[in-house]
Amino acid sequence: MKQAIVLALFFSACGALACDRDSADATRDTGRTAPDGTSDDARGARSLTFLSESKPVTSLTVDELIRTIEPRRVEVFEPYEQTNVTFMALPFEQVLDRAYGPSWREREAILFACLDGYQPTIAVRRVLNQRAFLAIARPGDVGFTILKHEEGVEKRVDLRPFYIIWENIDDARIRNEGDYGWPYEVVGIDLVSFRSRFREMAPPPNASTEVFAGFEAFVVHCSKCHTINGRGGAIGPELNYPANPTEYMKEEWLRKWIDDPTSIRFAPRMPPLNPQLPNRERIIDEIVMYLRAMAPHKIEPRQP
Repeated sequence: MKQAIVLALFFSACGALACDRDSADATRDTGRTAPDGTSDDARGARSLTFLSESKPVTSLTVDELIRTIEPRRVEVFEPYEQTNVTFMALPFEQVLDRAYGPSWREREAILFACLDGYQPTIAVRRVLNQRAFLAIARPGDVGFTILKHEEGVEKRVDLRPFYIIWENIDDARIRNEGDYGWPYEVVGIDLVSFRSRFREMAPPPNASTEVFAGFEAFVVHCSKCHTINGRGGAIGPELNYPANPTEYMKEEWLRKWIDDPTSIRFAPRMPPLNPQLPNRERIIDEIVMYLRAMAPHKIEPRQP
């Protein structure tokens, strides 16, 4: 019953993703620019793979998508550049309809696969409640890129092949969520269920409510980059096998690291937990409690 309550809360609420990512310096598209804002050279080569529970469904190129979905200019408050930016983009609901038909609306979550190993998961409910777009180009002379602050310096980051953006100009609440649900370099979309995707990460059934809350918070805020027992993103280190941070770090320092990595290390790759989160101190405590609860429950990750 405790698990069911936590899972229901997870999919009815929207947390804020806060994981940073290294990326190579962007290079501009070359070739003739089409009316939709993309270059001829880039469009045919860019494709998006759609899966359901890791099983292939279809793959669609930019050209195939824009044959049936009209690109539009979408202005958003870009969370990395912290200013208004216009993209050429396709309504994300229509993209999902094109790939899956209407059945995706009955699923639990969407897992994004990105070129750099970043693997964020968002609830399907969020796509239904807020307007998302699949960006395919950025008009202007900077190419399909953004400026992003990483490891103490500002870098121009390539967004190709695709970038997920959200209509947020007139919605302060969505803007305050920061980069939650804004993955770039997106190459794959997988419809998943929470239990099947994160079963290796789940705490034992008799764990406390606080531990289950920490599990939920870890999935939303941390699993995009980090793995637990081999399940999660591929940017940050594994956090349970062979050793859990609570086994080799004082919890006071672990809390400081989650709160603000720059308080411990100069220009770290990892960003702080989203400063805009309500009840942020409690969430940090719950994440630490979840990690401590997982330490005795290790599963050796499968080799890639």
